[in-house]
Amino acid sequence: MDTGDDFIKSEFLHLLFFEQKNLVIFPYVDLKHFRSLDLFTVGFETVDIDSTVIHNLNEIIEYESNSSYSQLQTLYFILNPSLEELERLVESPQLRCVINSKENVETLANGDQFVFYNKKNNTFLNYAFESRDLSFEKEILGSSPNKQAIMDELLKIKSISSKIFAELNQNNSPENLSEILDEYEQKYWNKILRFTELYCQIKIPEFNRPVQLPKRKNSSTEIDFSAEYEAIIKTNRKMGRSFIKLIHDYRYDRVNPANLEVTQLFYPQKLYNYLRNHHWKKGMSKEFAINWLKNATKDFSDPEEALLEFQVILNKLHLSYSVSDIDLEHKNEPEIKARNRSEKEEPINNTQQPRKTLVIPSIDNFPEFKKWLLNKLAELEKIV
Repeated sequence: MDTGDDFIKSEFLHLLFFEQKNLVIFPYVDLKHFRSLDLFTVGFETVDIDSTVIHNLNEIIEYESNSSYSQLQTLYFILNPSLEELERLVESPQLRCVINSKENVETLANGDQFVFYNKKNNTFLNYAFESRDLSFEKEILGSSPNKQAIMDELLKIKSISSKIFAELNQNNSPENLSEILDEYEQKYWNKILRFTELYCQIKIPEFNRPVQLPKRKNSSTEIDFSAEYEAIIKTNRKMGRSFIKLIHDYRYDRVNPANLEVTQLFYPQKLYNYLRNHHWKKGMSKEFAINWLKNATKDFSDPEEALLEFQVILNKLHLSYSVSDIDLEHKNEPEIKARNRSEKEEPINNTQQPRKTLVIPSIDNFPEFKKWLLNKLAELEKIV
């Protein structure tokens, strides 16, 4: 079966992410496999360039690199450069790229910033892995159930590197770095520090590392409910959209944000796993299910269809209640409970001070929601 995951391996994670190397793959590989490497380019804005349709590849890249106003660095996915173009590319010290060439380019495999990989015989020409410790890379890939989970973990590492960079800039001292890094086992610290130095282009001074770290939260004891989440989202798209919105509402009302990791704030699958492990240990609460059915039904022209689809989801989740129980309780629910938390309440009397309303962008408008969330995180950091 062709999964498109030929390059989702520890060696490529090591090269592209932790070591910030450029990669030249030859001969030709399928575009789907080639672009799968985008997973390891966290922290970069990626640009695709097919050199067969342009005649001045090097000039275009040089111009784009010098005129970009993006806060992120640019990494190029370059297809089919000529031998002459590739020779010029590998001499560009500031360039970040992944290249696929149809030609035999073994003669250019010099130096160590551009790593050459022969896909035909699965060999790296100018990079030896025998002396490299890839345990962290293997841990990340082995413990991640899907590509999104891999990206979440790399985003978390990048977030830690940003904190390290900010700490060194603000305090000009590495004494607090142990606290920033203590989410990971100490044996992985050097990998994170190496990434930080290369990505942020800084030199991290030596610092005292504690002999024994505070006990880290052990997420491995938690149960992975990703299969349940997938069943909820994929059984019916309308139900799935409503569910995602409501679990973020539930988080806002019921969950202390200090107990959540950043990825659990951003990604509904991570949030669902947290809720199942800490709030819904015996399954999704009936109260939440009533609210979900009420909101999801609005998207259906036929209420009976909504009930049938909802029952299918409940069956997949092996919950102790049925859709008839939920529908009955929903119909008997006092009107005040059906009111959305964002609706304005009537004032008790004329002297009551108007309440401040907190406007939260909808999760459907993710750019605005993300901007709001980052601002809130910044406020929390100031308080802490």
